[in-house]
Amino acid sequence: MEKHGTHPTWESFGGKIEMNEFVPTPWPTLPLPSRAQATEWGIERTMQYLNEREELIRLEQDDPYNYGFYLQCWKDTDQLLTASELVALFGGNGAGKTFYMARRGIQTLLENPGEKVLWLHESEKTSIFVHQSAVWHYLPKEFKNQPTSRKIRIANITYSAKSGFAENRFVLPNGSMGVFGAYKQDLADYEGTGWKLICADENMPLAWLKTLRLRLPRRNGKFLWGYTPINGMTPAIHNIAQGAKTLESRPVDVRLLEQEKVHVPDCPSGHMPYIRDSLMEGTKIIYFFSSMNPYGGYEKQVGILKNMSTIERERRGYGFARNTVRALFPQFGKVHIVEPDKVPTERVTRRMATDPAPARNMFTLWVSTDEFNRRFIYREWPDVPRFGEWAVTSEDANKWDGAVGPAQESQGYGISDYKRIFLEEEGNHWEDAGKLWNLDGEKIYSRGIDPRSGSAQTVTENQGGTSIIDMMMEDQTNDAGDIIGPALYFEPAPGLHEDQGIMAINSLLSFNSDTQITPILNEPKLFISSACQNLIWALQNYTKHDGEKAACKDPIDVLRYIATGDSEFVSEENLAIRGGGGIY
Repeated sequence: MEKHGTHPTWESFGGKIEMNEFVPTPWPTLPLPSRAQATEWGIERTMQYLNEREELIRLEQDDPYNYGFYLQCWKDTDQLLTASELVALFGGNGAGKTFYMARRGIQTLLENPGEKVLWLHESEKTSIFVHQSAVWHYLPKEFKNQPTSRKIRIANITYSAKSGFAENRFVLPNGSMGVFGAYKQDLADYEGTGWKLICADENMPLAWLKTLRLRLPRRNGKFLWGYTPINGMTPAIHNIAQGAKTLESRPVDVRLLEQEKVHVPDCPSGHMPYIRDSLMEGTKIIYFFSSMNPYGGYEKQVGILKNMSTIERERRGYGFARNTVRALFPQFGKVHIVEPDKVPTERVTRRMATDPAPARNMFTLWVSTDEFNRRFIYREWPDVPRFGEWAVTSEDANKWDGAVGPAQESQGYGISDYKRIFLEEEGNHWEDAGKLWNLDGEKIYSRGIDPRSGSAQTVTENQGGTSIIDMMMEDQTNDAGDIIGPALYFEPAPGLHEDQGIMAINSLLSFNSDTQITPILNEPKLFISSACQNLIWALQNYTKHDGEKAACKDPIDVLRYIATGDSEFVSEENLAIRGGGGIY
């Protein structure tokens, strides 16, 4: 008889029970014959099928590893895991992701003598009730009743439903070892060895992911991470999902989601993502729909899910979450990100805004507005290629707004240095021969600055205390009297409450997501160049959870200045007569 969910041939069984004593066992993957089928087959063949069916059910219950049904989404995950180091399993309720990781772990141990598999969960209690019970369920029958004599060579398998596996581990006769851990334990306990497979469930801290991935190469190991996004994505999960590209999609259940609607921008109408390519190297994402598991009681779930919001139906039925928990810019996504060569350069009005800070670099954005009043953020400073990330996902699960990145580290720049940076970024050139700036670059209509720090009194490079705005309006000279920092006019940004600024950003990001994107008629008013990676990360991750010290707050603050200030298109005619106390 074949194993792993395939059905034996008709000739595999003889008649074992009579029609008058037969009560068929309900089983989701082995349907009962219809009246039409039974009539066509006749009593003898019908009874042969029913006997065969009962034997298959008995075998699956007795030894699910060898005879259990193997879901199609499990087969697809196997293929992804062959080609990738890490596969994230985003599952709906009852979708079967934990059972897959249990069975895949057992398979890895059986096929790789002397190797180790690690299962991780939130706590030791959930490990016992979830992972360890699932692993015991799939442990092949021949290993469940091993004698416990000391004469046993290598194998050590002791299990109870109450306490799980003895010492949270077991050893198979081939010397392979299964180990169970919890995130509440010390990460160092699992660092000192190589793992053939790691199966992590739910809210794994980012530090565990980063550290344990380093333990995979020595054993050519693989990583599975299962997560059900009931409350949205944690920052660690978002680190995998952000910017992912859909490779395959599947149709929705019309009882839960509309068939004619585009639910995810890179999926067809009436589809949800099934397989996606993560921006994280060597990583794929697969979504286990609840409907894909015939053992999960899906039909009963549908009656409950129908009364929930669309967001909850996406999360609980399809394992799909759009945003990080507490995300402040829920509509921001791929539709707002454009390639640099798609940013208009003709008939635009250019502006810039910056946010001074004493202990870190001045985060700065440049925006161009076209004649349709669409804003394009086309440059940021500091940028990722030259300075690294402004903020990164924190390994501290309590830090929702990230950790400080290398781009924040102060370079010790003064006013003349920042003027040089701004002018060079805008395409202007210092001419050594003439000892002056050739202002032949972009024409900047206005410059905005944080109203608090820009107007605060500080110490100038050459003389007494004054504000940054005042210093920007002055000429800075070198010892030879050359003007190395020509006057730049900065206006204080509107001093509105942060919540008003966030609302203004969301207004520019908004569009009718229920209908197709149509240029000018139905599209956002704010687009971000893909070159502005620090701003994109901030829009995807900022939650206000970490307060004034939030690591990714500065990019959002500068964008607020643009969103709440005057950033509309100005025609060439009006541009020609603008005054304002300086050439820029």
